Amino acid sequence: MEKKHIVGILVGEEPTCEEAKSMSCPYCVLYTSSNNTVVGVFSIPPERRWWLELLEKEPEVAGLRRAGVFFTDKVDVSSPWSLGKVVPVLDVAPCGAECGTCRWYQKECEGCPATKYYMPR
Repeated sequence: MEKKHIVGILVGEEPTCEEAKSMSCPYCVLYTSSNNTVVGVFSIPPERRWWLELLEKEPEVAGLRRAGVFFTDKVDVSSPWSLGKVVPVLDVAPCGAECGTCRWYQKECEGCPATKYYMPR
């Protein structure tokens, strides 16, 4: 059974070109950069929409200077998460986030699906 998901697109600006490399995230379908501009396409559970919207409001959470987030139902893409290929075994999320000490964990957030902190509701 396929999981329901939504597609979000992040366009952001990193502080420097060196920081605009790549992102490792179980929800990430595509992440690319040019100079210090980054573009990411994400396939996420609908209840995670707040997570991408947060990056627009607080881009520094992801190390960005500024960001815009857009959602679309015009394309259907798959991420490791939506394909069911993520195993919750890591201590630290692939992006470097530490779920256990995150201010959103167990409030709005159920943790990264790649970490042992993942607690789906």
